[in-house]
Amino acid sequence: MNEPETVFRETLPALLSRMPDVASESGFALPDGTLSLLGDLVRDASIRHVFEFGSGRSTKTFLDAGCHVTSLEDSHQWLEQTLANIPAASRERLHAVAQPLDIVWHGGAPLRSWRLGEKMCEALHDAELILIDSPSFPPFREHALILSLQHATKAVIVIDDANIPTIQRFCRRIAALNPNLNTCSTTKDHGLFFFGKAGSHTLHFRRGLIETCKMWRRFFSAGRSVKN
Repeated sequence: MNEPETVFRETLPALLSRMPDVASESGFALPDGTLSLLGDLVRDASIRHVFEFGSGRSTKTFLDAGCHVTSLEDSHQWLEQTLANIPAASRERLHAVAQPLDIVWHGGAPLRSWRLGEKMCEALHDAELILIDSPSFPPFREHALILSLQHATKAVIVIDDANIPTIQRFCRRIAALNPNLNTCSTTKDHGLFFFGKAGSHTLHFRRGLIETCKMWRRFFSAGRSVKN
């Protein structure tokens, strides 16, 4: 893989400039423009190991580009639909796991996320690109970002749906608290926020009282919108 600094200085700006200004209709799935960018990114940056929070069209895109992919999903049904679209020849490069979300605590507030076992932590550590497109309730993705930054040492981290205000706020807050990280973003498609992690640094994730209270409110209001 190319150095994260090079990816953020050269590769990403060129790819982002080529993304269509108008998003394709895709519903909750990743739009075609984002899928094209991700496929070009792994090829242009010589990325071979990908970790996904979630699965779907991106899984096939990464496998088609020759990557080894670890997919962590919370829905057995959705994962089965994903696997049905993966050619048999690509299955040997895919490690896909369905694991229910659990209640986790961070900074005095509850979220629903995954408790990672040793093998998943190792996969995050080795990942060169991490895509965060789950849980389906977007505010809970803050914990997936924290896990990625804590465990990965050389990854480009991509968060989808960054046009959603809650995601935009926690991405900007974490970027401001950790100026040693490479970051960039785009409002095209559903919005993407990128973090570049190289090496080990002291990380900060603190949030203010108001934002913590909002997290509590979102946790209780999530209700049936969270997949179980």
